[in-house]
Amino acid sequence: MKIMDEDGEVIAIASDDHTLIGGHHRLAVAASLGKKLFWRDTGEPVKLDRFFNHYGNSLRHTA
Repeated sequence: MKIMDEDGEVIAIASDDHTLIGGHHRLAVAASLGKKLFWRDTGEPVKLDRFFNHYGNSLRHTA
């Protein structure tokens, strides 16, 4: 599944179960810029907490 920004540009790729496969950095940059992100197949908004919760928790444990 592909994730696109509000301009229609594909910025990341995820598996069918929404596991991020590629575009980690581009997704993070788009999120930090406040861009709206959508699933290309359905047009539904992407919930970023699903992707970044895991990374935030692992960073806290190693700091």
